[in-house]
This record gives sequence, C-alpha cells and structure tokens, in this order.
Amino acid sequence: MNTLKREPAFFMAVIAVIYLYAFAPPMEDMQYQLVVAGILFIIILLCIFRVAHFADVLAEMLGEPYGTLLLTICATLIEVAVMITALTHGDGNPTFVRDTIAATLFIVLGGMMGLSMIIGGSYHLDQSINTNGAHMYLGLLIPLALLTLVLPNFTTSTIGPTLAWSQEIFIGLIALALYGVFIFAQTKRYRNFFDDPYPFGASRGATSDAVHPPLIHQEMTKLEWKKVIHSAFWLILTLIVVILLIEKLAILINVGYARLGFPKTLNGTTVAILVLAPEWLAALYAAKANHLQRSLNIALGSGLATLSLSVPVMLFWVAYQGLHIELGLHAREIVMLLASLWVAHVSISTGKSNIMQGSILFILFLSTIFLIFNP
Repeated sequence: MNTLKREPAFFMAVIAVIYLYAFAPPMEDMQYQLVVAGILFIIILLCIFRVAHFADVLAEMLGEPYGTLLLTICATLIEVAVMITALTHGDGNPTFVRDTIAATLFIVLGGMMGLSMIIGGSYHLDQSINTNGAHMYLGLLIPLALLTLVLPNFTTSTIGPTLAWSQEIFIGLIALALYGVFIFAQTKRYRNFFDDPYPFGASRGATSDAVHPPLIHQEMTKLEWKKVIHSAFWLILTLIVVILLIEKLAILINVGYARLGFPKTLNGTTVAILVLAPEWLAALYAAKANHLQRSLNIALGSGLATLSLSVPVMLFWVAYQGLHIELGLHAREIVMLLASLWVAHVSISTGKSNIMQGSILFILFLSTIFLIFNP
C-alpha cells in the first residue's frame, strides 16, 4: 500500500498498458483518440519525471557522470522507441526522425536556453557563463546538426533529402566517437570548464581539488546498496512502461493529428516536448537559483545527447532495415536552425547573459512553432 502511494504514476501506467495491449481496439479504430492521447500524455509525463527522479537519486549515490549518463540513456531509449514505432507503423512516417531531432534542437536553444536566460535575468540581472564549456557544447552541436539535418539536401548518392546507407553509418560512427571524446573531456581532462564561473570566468573547480582530485567514495554500506538496487529497480520498471505507452501514444498522435489536418511536423515536436520536459524544468529551476551554467549544461547536453546517441542508433537501424528516411530540413527550417545556433553562440561569447539575449532565442523558438502551422 505504501508503494502504491509513493508511485501512483507507475500503477496508472501499468493499468493503461494492460488495457491498451490486452483489451483495447486497434489505435486507428479507437474512439476519442485525442482524448485518450491526452490522458496517455499526462501519465507518460508523470512517469518520465519519476524516471528523472530515480536517475537523480542514483547520481547522488554513485556520483557523476554516472547519473547524467543514466538519464541520457533513458531519454535516448524513449526517443528511439518512438521513432521506430513511427517508422514501422502503417505506411510509416519518413520525416518523423528529422522532425523530432529538429524540434529537440529548437526546444534546447530557444525554449530551454532562451527561457533560462530570461528567468535568470529577471531574478539576477546578468549572469555569468563559463564560455569554455558552453563553446565546447556548441562546437559539437553545430557540425552534428549540419551533418544530420542540412547535408542530406546536398548529397548526390541518393535522390531527395536522404543519405545513402554508407553515409548513415559514417555519420553515426563519427557522432558516437565525438560524444566519447566529449565525455572524456567533460569528466576528466576539462572538468572545470563546466562549473559555474567564479569570478570573471575562473572556475570554482579550478582549485587544489583539480590537481589532487578527491578519493573515490568509500565502499557503500548495505543500506546504501539497498537504496541503489531499489532506485535502479523502479527506474527500469518505470522506463519499460513508459516505452510501452509511448509507442501507443505515437500511433494515436499520428492518426489523430492527420484526421484534424495538423502538419506532420507537429508529431515530432509533441514527442520532443514530452521527452525533454524533465530537463526543461530542471534548467529553468537552475537559472532561477542563479546557476545558469548548470542550466546551460542541462539544455545543451540534452541536444548533444540526441545528436550523438539517438541519431546514430536510428541511422544504424534504418541502414540495417534498408529503410529510407528524409533527414534534410526545408529551406525555412534551415534558416531558423542557423539563426538559432548563431544567436546562441553570440549570447554565450561575452561570458554574461541577460534578458535581451534570452528573449531573442525564445522569439526564434516561437517563430519556429508559428511556421509549423503557417509554412
């Protein structure tokens, strides 16, 4: 009974899974599809917050970077599950992967980074940024975004905004390799680049601890191991039901939006908002607490995880399955992407942020949403 009180979202999700997989009619024939989709959206969102909670608990006990990596892997699994469902269900949606990736980048740059600067500036005027770490994030985001979402429009091996299977494998491999180098830089060689600047760009981490790193945590007690096992158990269970439910939600969104005449691009945007919700709120809370650097780490780290983990997995999968997906963005979306990346780079180059910089990024994000309905 105590477990039921602590994890109501999980048990609601289990009931939904049993009904949808054992008793419900096919998603295409279900009545009140958008109502059901709305209920599923709320249940999945609550479960994703629980996944983030358990990952944070494990991060506190195991230390970084394990907690961050764990949350990143969970988000990647959810994203990949939705993308595969969209590609394999019915006639498939060859643009769903592209739309989800692009929406993730626009949310990260405008929704998360822009809003964080607005909220942080509202409470603390201007805030300091560790430009070394922020530039390292953007230095990876920019080329990977261009290789994934712009380059397919200009390759000649295939017709249309697509890639040949050899190109998909190549881009997937270099994305994984760059992410591996980044993780090494973030956790080992340049760890202080991602700390809050104090003062004037110096890092709180750049102290004697950087030269003489603290010893690894002592061996956990039996009680701590029980906490680790408990959190890991609930993390895995909750993640499983989220993946099962989000597959059904992807079908409902695809069918429901099509019947209402909504543009297909909105499908990927909806999923990106759902997956990024915990990180989005965490970034805003960090900015309000005058930890803008942590907010930027969360936001830019989410975008980098999508480009460096979710994208390679999908590229390998579609190459193995012999499927063709459209990755190249339309011209107007390329303009918005380049503008967002450029403004984000300019905003962090001074080492200070304010409401003006955040407002520009957020307006670009709103403009992108507006152009979905008014292309």
